[in-house]
Amino acid sequence: MRLFVIVLLLIRQQGYAQSNLVPTLEKYMKAEETVKQFSGTVLIIQKGKKVFERSYQYANREWQTPNTASGKYRIGSVTKQFTAALILRLEEDGKLSVTDKISKYLPDYPMGDSITIHMLLNHTSGIKNYTAIPGMWQSLHYKYSTDSLINTFKNKPMDFAPGKGWNYSNSGYILLGKIIEKASGKRYLTYLREQIIQRIGLKNTDLEQRDSVYDKQVKGYFYNMGGWAPAGFIEPDNAWAAGSIISTVEDLSIWIKALYDHKVLSAEETKKMLTPENPLSKGYAYGIDVDSLLQHPRIWHNGGIHGFSAYLAYYPKEDMTIVCLSNNEYFVVDRLGNTLGKIMYGQEIEPPYIPKAVKIDPAILEKYTGKYKTSSGKIELVSNGGKLYRRVEGSGDLELKPESNTRFFYADGSDRFVVFEGTAPNLKAFLISGGQKIELIKE
Repeated sequence: MRLFVIVLLLIRQQGYAQSNLVPTLEKYMKAEETVKQFSGTVLIIQKGKKVFERSYQYANREWQTPNTASGKYRIGSVTKQFTAALILRLEEDGKLSVTDKISKYLPDYPMGDSITIHMLLNHTSGIKNYTAIPGMWQSLHYKYSTDSLINTFKNKPMDFAPGKGWNYSNSGYILLGKIIEKASGKRYLTYLREQIIQRIGLKNTDLEQRDSVYDKQVKGYFYNMGGWAPAGFIEPDNAWAAGSIISTVEDLSIWIKALYDHKVLSAEETKKMLTPENPLSKGYAYGIDVDSLLQHPRIWHNGGIHGFSAYLAYYPKEDMTIVCLSNNEYFVVDRLGNTLGKIMYGQEIEPPYIPKAVKIDPAILEKYTGKYKTSSGKIELVSNGGKLYRRVEGSGDLELKPESNTRFFYADGSDRFVVFEGTAPNLKAFLISGGQKIELIKE
């Protein structure tokens, strides 16, 4: 009888949690919209069912056109997983091997005999990232041909010897696009449409073209200093195979599930794409990150491009997909995606709000100073001139402003707090980051 009661109680608790999930998500997202100026669309799907799908603010502010789930957003570097899959399609068809030297396809590329396709895929080639070259980001509104774009970085000094380091490089994925065209004998766009878009039935995904008009395409903006402004223009060809795909939340959810379920590649090639075999690659496989959130394995990637920010994650054990697309360039959408995942896994999350500083007795600060450790590292709290600061070696001091005698917020507006609970000798400290509460252990 006791066991029956316990089981019944657990069922009721689970039902209560499930019934409160959508209101919890709605409350959190409303705070992200009003406080952090989230503008865009989010989608959560689990086991084939939509758990949550909402859109916020405007697809076109000048015309006051609302964002909708059918809006087409630039997805930036989420493009890279599509490019990686096309390379592996070519390998599956026997048209190349990821162990091939790039000199086989790009005979005049410097050190091409030392760089493999594999190195381009997982960012271990050492090739300079062209978007990090001084002045390059600002020049991307000019149209470069593919060869001209490659010329901007091909003769730059290598970041490290091929295979001896890791550095995220958009340049590598521009070269992969060129290799796809050489090995397939087709334009990158044609091969993308044939092998992925048409193959798995993506209705609202394409490689953005300068002279094309797309139905329901979302316009990009940035929010800064209390106001909105249109984002700077980028010539789509300048991001190409590294970042020029446009898509919707639903198409991206179809794509990532199809990839994992071997509907894009064979099981062998899918495993290769999703396995970060090189310790130097920091969990990066081929065009996609492989890690875990709260010990739940996931595959994911973010993307950022003029006016837009994107996040796509799939949690295979729970068969759950989270997609966040924003047309506010300055919004950190992967933080949002991570937080939505934490809510789905039952974490209590504190919605963002705008804190206000108050005056407190500086003498209070002395009991808070000291060195602390967390699961992810160490921080030190110091007081100086009647103010509390967080000190991290190599990054200087950052003021923690008092919201009360026991709660302090980071002065950089990063939505982080340090909170103290109890009294000495049982005083406890906590870091609240992204809404999650993490204990700080004093050394």
